[in-house]
Amino acid sequence: MLKKKDNGSVAGNGQTLNTIIGRGTVFEGVMKVDNSVRIDGTFKGELTCSGALTISQSGEAYAHLEGRDIYINGIVRGTVRADKVRLDSQARFIGDVYASALSVSEGAVFHGSCSMETAASEIEDNTKRDGSVIPMDGKRLDGAAAAATLETTQDGARASGS
Repeated sequence: MLKKKDNGSVAGNGQTLNTIIGRGTVFEGVMKVDNSVRIDGTFKGELTCSGALTISQSGEAYAHLEGRDIYINGIVRGTVRADKVRLDSQARFIGDVYASALSVSEGAVFHGSCSMETAASEIEDNTKRDGSVIPMDGKRLDGAAAAATLETTQDGARASGS
């Protein structure tokens, strides 16, 4: 009988891994991938994938990277956008992270900025919806108290910045 050909292996998360940039390979350009990607070589440019993106210990990326989950254990310089970003112990990251969750293992290097998009938009939505702010101590403030807290914070920032 004829058997259906399998076009990719299965990644650890159960998703199809059908694109691998192998060790010693250099890719420059724009790549859009349906499913997961693993980079063992060097990637320069823009990469967007619908699944997980893994930069292995031997991998390097000088790029704008987008994916559902991004796991870095190699070198990345650029911008990363994902639901979840994990920097493993050998990771060397320089750039900006935009994610709902960021995990940095001991030994990893993270030099840049991180914006927790979901958390920031949640706070903004709550403020618009009911006029309250939840500060770092977790106590909800009503609209007037929130405005006073923000004014005090801004005045303090202006005083220390001048």
